[in-house]
Amino acid sequence: MRIVCAVGAESAGKTTVCQHLAATFGVPWLREYAREHLDGSPYDEATVAAIAREQMRREAALLASCAGRVVLDTDLAVIWVWWRVKFGPPPAWLERAFRAQPARFYLLCRPDLPWQPDPLRESSGERWPLHRRYLGLLRSRALPFVEIGGRGAVRTDAAVAAAAPLLADAGCQTPAAGGATAPTLDR
Repeated sequence: MRIVCAVGAESAGKTTVCQHLAATFGVPWLREYAREHLDGSPYDEATVAAIAREQMRREAALLASCAGRVVLDTDLAVIWVWWRVKFGPPPAWLERAFRAQPARFYLLCRPDLPWQPDPLRESSGERWPLHRRYLGLLRSRALPFVEIGGRGAVRTDAAVAAAAPLLADAGCQTPAAGGATAPTLDR
C-alpha cells in the first residue's frame, strides 16, 4: 500500500491538492470527515474524538478495499495537532493510534494561499503558527514529508512531482459499480 496524505493549516489547499492527485493518478482519495461532521456549532473533546474514530474507520475501510495507492485529505496528524491546540496534550489512545497508522508520505501544504472563509474554519490569523506545529510534528517523528506551496499549477505540479514515485502507474481498483476506479470514498 502506498499512501500520500495532505496535512496543514486551514485554507492551505489540502483538498484541492488531493483532488488533483486523485485525478492525475487515477487513485481514490478519502475526504476529511470533520468537514462532514461539524456544523459550525461549538465542539468539545468528545466531538473531536468521534471525528478521529470515524476518520480512522473510513481510512481502514478504504485501505482494506484497495490493493494499490491512495490519497488522504487528512489523517491523525491533523487530529493530533487540532487536539493539542484546542485541548492540550492528546489522550493516550490518540497517541497510540497515530503511531500505529500505516506508513505514509506527507504533503505539508504551506498556508501561502489567500484565506478562504467558510463556516467551519476558525484559525485565519494562526495559519503560520499552525504550519510550524505540523512541521515540528513531522520532523520530531521522522515522518517522510515535503512542503508544497505556491498558487495554482505551481502548487499542484509540486504535489504531483512529490507524489509521483508513490502514485504513478498504479490505479487502485475499489469495489465500485462496473469495476471502475472509485475517485473518492466518503462512507
